[in-house]
Amino acid sequence: MGYRQLTQIQRYQIFAYLETGISQRKIAKAIGVHSSTISREIKRNGLTSGYAPEQAQSASDQRRRTAWKVTKRLPSLIRWVTDQLMDEWSPQQIS
Repeated sequence: MGYRQLTQIQRYQIFAYLETGISQRKIAKAIGVHSSTISREIKRNGLTSGYAPEQAQSASDQRRRTAWKVTKRLPSLIRWVTDQLMDEWSPQQIS
């Protein structure tokens, strides 16, 4: 089982199961993720008043937009590679 982000549908399922009082382990089994995923999701995206799937999805989207992986390629590097390609360098030469 590889790593995948929780979907918005899964977040709504977590919310519904929590509202009915089902345990985190049973929720995990029902939506097909590890029980620690549910625990981390509730801890990371829960509110003091409970778990809200809309806010959880919004927070997750924000973290993904500002993640290092997204911004890792510096604009100066992109410009340099583009310039080399325009000068007809091969990808092997650029790397």
